[in-house]
Amino acid sequence: MSEILIGFVGDLLVNRNDPVEAFRYVRDILKAPQIMFGHLEGVYTDNPHFSPSAYAAVGAPAHNLNVYADVGFNVVSMASNHLLDMGYQAMLETRARLRAQGVKTCGAGLTASDAREPAIIEVHGIRVAFLAYASSFPIGYEARSNAPGLAAIRSYKFWRDSDPNNHPGGDPLSTTIPDKGDIALLSADIKRARKQADLLIVSFHGGEYHRPFHLTELETQTARYSIDEGADMVVSHHHHALRGMEWHHGKPILYGLGHFVFDLRWELSDEVQRFLVDPGEADTSYRIGPREGWPLLPMHKDTRMTAIVWATASQTRITNISVLPCRLSSDGLVHPLRITSPESDEVKAYLCECNRTQHLNGVFSAKNSRPVAGYHTLQLIPE
Repeated sequence: MSEILIGFVGDLLVNRNDPVEAFRYVRDILKAPQIMFGHLEGVYTDNPHFSPSAYAAVGAPAHNLNVYADVGFNVVSMASNHLLDMGYQAMLETRARLRAQGVKTCGAGLTASDAREPAIIEVHGIRVAFLAYASSFPIGYEARSNAPGLAAIRSYKFWRDSDPNNHPGGDPLSTTIPDKGDIALLSADIKRARKQADLLIVSFHGGEYHRPFHLTELETQTARYSIDEGADMVVSHHHHALRGMEWHHGKPILYGLGHFVFDLRWELSDEVQRFLVDPGEADTSYRIGPREGWPLLPMHKDTRMTAIVWATASQTRITNISVLPCRLSSDGLVHPLRITSPESDEVKAYLCECNRTQHLNGVFSAKNSRPVAGYHTLQLIPE
């Protein structure tokens, strides 16, 4: 039985005069798998119409969009919390241009049903379907029956006492409950996509990015639910820093691939400045704000670590997960790391801490390392 290689990276935002430059050191690696997937963080247009709720719009000039097909991406999720920052037309323009270049999209559409349609790619007789959703986004960015937007997984927070006794003033505990209607639609989407493809991969954009390692109830619930309903793999993003990985009923869940290329060029209003990190907290705070020497990545140093993940797939299942540690440099370029290097050890240690703190069963091992595009990788194996 034939096998194929499917590659994954996290958030993508390219904004520079020469967009191909951002992928200088990984271009050949991205072309190694038969299918390459990433998450599009913003839209690309020269004619933005800014959303009133986009306090700091994320996107880039139109010429940057061509880079994704050039460097090897076959499919992208568009279900981003910045999808409509620059208006409906910018989103639709981005989607149309990607598709014209041969890059399939999922997670955004003209209507809610359109946004929930799978992207399907067939390679060597294996049909792979991708579904994408966002759970963190401004109200109004979700697609509706008569309006464009993203495929949504909404949720509700409930607060309860942390102490069973009467304890006024004590810190409460919160519980996050996914919207029943959205979860029902997710189940229906999965079942419908399963009938159209041999393998199904579900992508989620959401989570808490103001602290390291942490996974919310909603993230673990929806990921495991997706596997239980029939998905073969779940891959997520939005945190900017890496998150843990596990096997659930023998199927992989990647809770957060961080960002891969992220040229964040913000023009911030005075009102927004007060939400940014204080200069004295640059090494400790996970809030966005200036970091000396990092003009394109004004975030915590943890966000300079990233990874490329490959799934080896047969017609019936995902058989192996390989992780190539990478690191971003101050010029915004992403560098693959040799797994024998100290920099790679740092990424591996971070991923191990992600799993330890969140009680996930994945173990990262360099034994039986599988080389891809000349780089040996870490293997994700169940504990």
